[in-house]
Amino acid sequence: MTNIFPIFHLFTVYIIVMYLIIGSYVQMISQKFIIKSVTDNNITIAGYASVYNVVDQQNDMVIKGAFANTDNQVVKFLWQHNIIKPIGVIKALHEDNYGLQIEAIINSNIQSGREAIELVQQGSVDGLSIGFNLQSAYYNHLGQRVIEKAELLEISIVTFPANAHAKIYNINNANQQEHMNTEAISSENTEQITKQIKILEDRINNIQTVLARPELGNDNNNIEYKAAFGDYLRKGRMDVLIQKSLSSAAGEGDVLLVPTLYHKIISEMKARSPMRQLASVETISTNALDVVIEDGKFTSGWIGDAERREDTETPKLKQKRILVHELYAQPKATQVLIDDSAIQIEDWLVEHLRDSFIKVENAAFINGSGEKQPKGILHEDHQIKTINVGDFKLQDLLLNLINDLDEEYLTNASFLMNRTTLSTIQQLKDENGRFIWQQTFTESLSHTIFGIPVVCCAEMPSIEEGKRAIAFGDFSSAYKIVDRSGVNIMRDQYTEKPFIKFYTVKRVGGDIVNPEALRFAKF
Repeated sequence: MTNIFPIFHLFTVYIIVMYLIIGSYVQMISQKFIIKSVTDNNITIAGYASVYNVVDQQNDMVIKGAFANTDNQVVKFLWQHNIIKPIGVIKALHEDNYGLQIEAIINSNIQSGREAIELVQQGSVDGLSIGFNLQSAYYNHLGQRVIEKAELLEISIVTFPANAHAKIYNINNANQQEHMNTEAISSENTEQITKQIKILEDRINNIQTVLARPELGNDNNNIEYKAAFGDYLRKGRMDVLIQKSLSSAAGEGDVLLVPTLYHKIISEMKARSPMRQLASVETISTNALDVVIEDGKFTSGWIGDAERREDTETPKLKQKRILVHELYAQPKATQVLIDDSAIQIEDWLVEHLRDSFIKVENAAFINGSGEKQPKGILHEDHQIKTINVGDFKLQDLLLNLINDLDEEYLTNASFLMNRTTLSTIQQLKDENGRFIWQQTFTESLSHTIFGIPVVCCAEMPSIEEGKRAIAFGDFSSAYKIVDRSGVNIMRDQYTEKPFIKFYTVKRVGGDIVNPEALRFAKF
């Protein structure tokens, strides 16, 4: 098995260094903010309303140039995005290499302004957030929406900004008589910062090169973390485990499964789960995945050199969000069994979690309601074409399924059914007396119908009236499974003595993303 510790360690180092870069950058920026003087009891704040190239909580990332035309727009200054609570005026907006700078005055003559001043000066509220009309965006290979151009409508002071780096960096009142440089960062300073970032990026590349070498496969910290994890399972000790933890993603009172064991669970689930073998699977670090779906197809045509070009059809793009849901298991064992040195407690845990997760997942991927669980392929909301048996013979029905599917999906198409349905089909013969079902020579458990692979899934319904017992199509195009990285475990030695329970949570979602790639046979 490939050792993933160098990769995991590389990712950790990379994140730490990038935070150091951003932190250094922000510190330099904040030192360059100088606030101009104000009158009466109003205060002036300065900060960044948006920070570029940072993925926010909505899975959006704004890039430089998105607000290039801000100078020609009237942008409102609000409290907590409440349109009936303007709290002042924006005096200056400036786009630099880091983000969108703002200087604004909070009006102390209105109640919401006085509340904002108190909270900002106290430091309890320091976030900035933007409201805009999207004009141009695209999705990158990570499924993140990259905003290229937007019409800025308002900027708000908020408690929880979507972009964690969008903050107020300086405030000033009437007692401070200073002048703000609207170019907060001069071109000379910008060039200096860019050079420093380039140096740090080179260092990151060197770290990547070193950590990618095969001989560095046994990282001490990972070995210690694995040993501490085993100690936690057997004895419940968390002190060493917390010190050696490779991630802060675990919740209060629980820990993250060792990365090698997590990948072992996922890989073995894929080998045993029919839908994981067929569907596309994506791992994310957030609670949802946004995908773009094309409603329709592009068209084109032939044309002469001087002929008029007519408009061609363009599909509408729709956004679909696939949420991850909590899937839990709670295997238990006695302390005597856990203390037995001959028992590999990690392997025991992996086997129990794998078997428990597979059974529940498969049922959801087929029949899931979408409420607190993935939405299955048989859910009535999906607009998937269904062919009714009617007067067709079963053999003709299978041919109709194949011929009805678009050719672009046939190359990767498969049949999905349970074994009872397959046993019925295994008895069918073509007009020359040959069985239409064949067993492959390379794998003893692999089957084909008319040369097309068959995958058996116990959760598919049997051949009964009104049941969609056979699914056919390109499942990798039709259905997407979303895993949130990491599995959390909590050791519970109190609630069911003498047993030790391991409350384990895995987060997973799933939904149809392309109904055109799938067909059903209804009996």
